[in-house]
Amino acid sequence: MKVSTEFFRAVFASTMVISITPTVASAATTFNKDVLPIIQENCLICHRPGGDSTAGMAAPMSLMNYKEARPWAKAISKVVASREMPPWDATLDTHGQFINERTITQEQIDTIVRWVETGAVRGNPQDMPDAKEFPDSDGWVIGIPDLEVYLDEPYWVADDVIDIQPRFTIEITEEMLPEPRWMKAIECRPGSEVVHHIFSTATAPAYGEHPEERFALASVAAGEDPQQYPDGFGNLLRAGTTVSISMHYNKEQGPGTGKWDQSGLGFKFYPKGTEIRHKVTWNALGVNGTGNMHFEIPPGHPNWEVGFSGTFEEDTLLLSVHPHMHYRGKDFRYTAYYPDGTTEELIYVDRYNYSWQTIYFYREPKFIPKGTRIDALARFDNSETIKTKVPKLNIMRSVGFAAPSEDEMMIPYISYTHVDGEEAAAHREKWNKRDTSTD
Repeated sequence: MKVSTEFFRAVFASTMVISITPTVASAATTFNKDVLPIIQENCLICHRPGGDSTAGMAAPMSLMNYKEARPWAKAISKVVASREMPPWDATLDTHGQFINERTITQEQIDTIVRWVETGAVRGNPQDMPDAKEFPDSDGWVIGIPDLEVYLDEPYWVADDVIDIQPRFTIEITEEMLPEPRWMKAIECRPGSEVVHHIFSTATAPAYGEHPEERFALASVAAGEDPQQYPDGFGNLLRAGTTVSISMHYNKEQGPGTGKWDQSGLGFKFYPKGTEIRHKVTWNALGVNGTGNMHFEIPPGHPNWEVGFSGTFEEDTLLLSVHPHMHYRGKDFRYTAYYPDGTTEELIYVDRYNYSWQTIYFYREPKFIPKGTRIDALARFDNSETIKTKVPKLNIMRSVGFAAPSEDEMMIPYISYTHVDGEEAAAHREKWNKRDTSTD
């Protein structure tokens, strides 16, 4: 994607140092003993050859050893101290709730900062931890897919194109998929840096007593996670299904700017015979599943609020939340108003970053009782502050809902499934016993 390395290079290059003079005190904190274990645990998932390529964004440097990390020492210190890296834009009071949490402790931050301040020395080779092993994933976050599908033929994004949104379909044939399989994870893979985003859905034909079924598969935008289901949850993929792919290409216009693209999707399946208890729905809050499409951010406004609500008419298990805005997005909050009169802030993304559009996957599905209203509240910055960060934005105009990044969106995505009977009763009993002192 176009943002594949721009974020990293802008942050790291501005602080890169070639030499840091060691001091006597530097022996107290060393790379091999103190820093490398932190990097192994939190950074190498991306910062290594063949590392995870989240939304097509490959980390621009490897940090597997001292030789690779040393030139970036000061930059590493800066981005961890500011919590720009690892990328996690929600407040820390949700620590432990989300399975894909990317955070490091204050103690780990202090260790890295102290290592740099005291000379960024290597240390004793015998202090090095064992090399961390990673499975060969070819950049796929979900691992090597069980099934890969791509646009039937490459698509040319011509020189004169700035913004275009074509749609494509891919037919799942019996040759591709001889028998129906339950999906565990789906990942969109951009085929070019001019891909702005991808949104994919599946339409499964009727069979037997089952009617035609249409459901969302996965999407990808800057820094967005693949769609993944907790154990026992999923959707069925079978031959005859039509996969619809909505592409959005965005680039500079001019001679020589044209690019070919052949984006695709990867599917990971459950082992055959796995019991799947629930099908998953993924869309936005509200009846139409599109979020708030009717707003206008005034010129120059630094803190414009846009809200949207949805009420659950059935007992529900909430699997993930996923706020989506564009460049002017400032922060985003989901709040649950329960039928017993209590309130809970589900998540507050206080440092929304368009380059890292995280899906927040609950470690344990969260019970939402029938009658709960969830409010989503987003704030946008259309002032000089955002202009300094994104110079191409025109802050002298009103901004509404539209696809280009220079316009805005307010979409409070969620993934969920409904529950009833004994299962709902068990969840409700546990929910009634919850600690409400912090609600």
